[in-house]
Amino acid sequence: MQIDQPKLVKLFLELAQIDAVSRQERPVADYIIDYLSQFNMPVDEDDTASKIQGNCGNLITRRFPNPSGSDSVLLMAHLDTVSSTAQLKPVIEQGIIHTDGTTILGGDNRAGVALILYILTELATRNLSHRNLEIVFSVAEEVGMYGASHLDFSRIHSREGYVLDCSHKPGGYVAVTPTAIDFKVDFIGRAAHSGVNPDNGINALSMAIEVLANFPVGQLDSQTVSNVGIINGGTAINIVPERVSIVGEIRSFNQEKINSLRHQFEADFTGATQKYGGRIESNFTTGFQGFKLNHQPAVRRLEAAFIQLGLTPAPLTYFGGSDANVLNSRGITAVNLGIGVKNPHSYQEQIAIQDLVDVAHLLLLLLEVKDA
Repeated sequence: MQIDQPKLVKLFLELAQIDAVSRQERPVADYIIDYLSQFNMPVDEDDTASKIQGNCGNLITRRFPNPSGSDSVLLMAHLDTVSSTAQLKPVIEQGIIHTDGTTILGGDNRAGVALILYILTELATRNLSHRNLEIVFSVAEEVGMYGASHLDFSRIHSREGYVLDCSHKPGGYVAVTPTAIDFKVDFIGRAAHSGVNPDNGINALSMAIEVLANFPVGQLDSQTVSNVGIINGGTAINIVPERVSIVGEIRSFNQEKINSLRHQFEADFTGATQKYGGRIESNFTTGFQGFKLNHQPAVRRLEAAFIQLGLTPAPLTYFGGSDANVLNSRGITAVNLGIGVKNPHSYQEQIAIQDLVDVAHLLLLLLEVKDA
């Protein structure tokens, strides 16, 4: 089927220029609701906004040509961009869409949103037969997959799906991801005047330095990375700091490595409190759960569609997380598809029009394919 390239590009550019960052997705959500209303496709909005202090919930819509059938597939993209696109000035040169260098492009993830809306347009206007289809547009993905994490999965019938949020070119898909553990550690000492009676204080910063000096960060091995991303504390230069907090994460494909690093961290906590006094409060939570895809029906369908399009399937081992991690952790085989957004989160972000076209072809094939 011929893809209407100008229509697809126009749709993407309209979406990309809507300013809607994490927890402030209302404008782009209203655009989608209005857009789909012309095809008589009602959109449900859940109550995630109230749970994440946002102004918009996840959007859910469906096309079920066979209401009695069980063969259903989920498509998903997120509404938020990592930073503002209010002043976006798109430039198209030699088939590449980029910006004038003063903003991000917003291809992550408005390209995914545009592709889904385009496919829905084609299904509706051409009256194409297709598998039962569920759509979720999630919120607050960029700040921790909050929208997907608060999605009511009792409303989702599909057991397989495709997330349009990987920066690899079409043909690439995320097959393996690590588990990410987030941590927040509070070092609690005792305040005192640093000039008059410093010995009466317990310096929380000294405790933090003691621990951080032994904690490895960066690429630890081929399977593990760790980072301390935020450090704050203290109140004035003449007060011994009573509280210092650090926030970071550990990502690894090896759960034993995560456990080992955490145990090392906790042993260093004990050493710091014994040396300086004071106390330490720590909280470790799962940022996202890793997954590994092999030869599930969703993967076989995908690879068959790639080959039909003349694209080489390229399963990726990827350190990043996405809504696909949440879906897989909830029993939905979800594949994060490469849609060709290069240099996401930067002013050098760009996407090739041909990649948009290829993914549109791919989605139509995935909706037509019935057998694994």
